[in-house]
Amino acid sequence: MKIEFSFERFKHLIIDISIILLVILVSVILVSTDLEQKILTSFKGNEFIAYLIGGIFSVNLITSVPAYTFFVKIVTPDNFALVLFGLALGSVIGDLIIFNFIKFRLVDNIIKIFKSNDKVSKLLKTRKQYVRLILVFIGGLFIMSPLPDEVALLIMGFSKIKNIYFIPIAFILNLLGNYIFLSIVVS
Repeated sequence: MKIEFSFERFKHLIIDISIILLVILVSVILVSTDLEQKILTSFKGNEFIAYLIGGIFSVNLITSVPAYTFFVKIVTPDNFALVLFGLALGSVIGDLIIFNFIKFRLVDNIIKIFKSNDKVSKLLKTRKQYVRLILVFIGGLFIMSPLPDEVALLIMGFSKIKNIYFIPIAFILNLLGNYIFLSIVVS
């Protein structure tokens, strides 16, 4: 595999990696200062907003543990449906932000790097329906799992699935995965 080095090819990838590192830094600050928990518990009377924000935090590798800890502390049989809906909706919002970054920036920049290698380039640019469906299916399994969603979103980003299809798929899968998680917590 021959890859030609060109700063122009790597420039956008370096910017993408810088954005990712900045998000990781902010996430570490949120978690290490307990600021995330303070934000989530500060919505007295507007709990649904806290559930949405908690759902957004739940999809990131670094902030998922404190977010799920928050949900473990607050979920009861009485508020189960509202917590589940807020968590799933917030998860879709978080997934959509990460997914669009991956789909519109990171994947294209990875393809540019491997542009000189025909086999890799063809594989990454494939528009064959069955390959795209397999990528969506594999990504969907990761979304439904309790693991953070970055890997799933990277896989789905290569499928180039449209947002109009991604949103309901992500919502249903997040709803199912979080239903299982919250059911275990409540029981």
